[in-house]
Amino acid sequence: MRHHDHHHHEHAVESEIKVGVTYHDGKIAIALEGKKGTAPELVLAHEKEMHFIMVSNDLEAYYHLHPEKEQDGLYTINQPLNDGTYQAFVDTTPKDKAYQVAPNTVQVGAKKTDKADLNHDDHWTKEVDGKTVTLEDVKAVAGEAVPLVFDMHGEKPEHHLGALGHVVIVDEGVEQYIHVHPDADNTTSFHAHFPKPGMYKIWAEFQFADAVYTYSFIIEVSE
Repeated sequence: MRHHDHHHHEHAVESEIKVGVTYHDGKIAIALEGKKGTAPELVLAHEKEMHFIMVSNDLEAYYHLHPEKEQDGLYTINQPLNDGTYQAFVDTTPKDKAYQVAPNTVQVGAKKTDKADLNHDDHWTKEVDGKTVTLEDVKAVAGEAVPLVFDMHGEKPEHHLGALGHVVIVDEGVEQYIHVHPDADNTTSFHAHFPKPGMYKIWAEFQFADAVYTYSFIIEVSE
């Protein structure tokens, strides 16, 4: 089994990369700078140099984007955003440099968005545009490998960014970021490690007929 959830904040290392995220007129810019002011070289991960996850503070809005390199140390992408407060997670692997994924606050306009107060999700079957996915019953305990098994109801998802699915998890404080990939190339089963107890929101992405469908679930993680 291959577990790809490398982003754990309980083993924090000092990041050697400085990250700045800005938004202006429908365009997001991500600046990356090494200790000596040089631009870090990024390693390809799941076919991209950078997976950029942006969520609103209340966890209602979710974006999984792939900014392109505009110049050394600068990545950009066009994505209009509604006014509000967002947290951006720059999921990337700099070559030969320590890096820890951490939230970057982005304020769009003057309207502030409060953090979510998540309630446990009782509905584990979700439908998006006629495609139904069920997250099977799960007992989530902090610090353990938690299986997340998705039932596709007979549909076969296509490979998307090198896997049959991608799962991103953020806690209700919008501080913990967990990106998990399937246990194997041909499965929609995952294992996640939750660093601490509390409420988390899961976004599971699957591709059908060249379109990516995103399913969200809220989970309570116990001690």
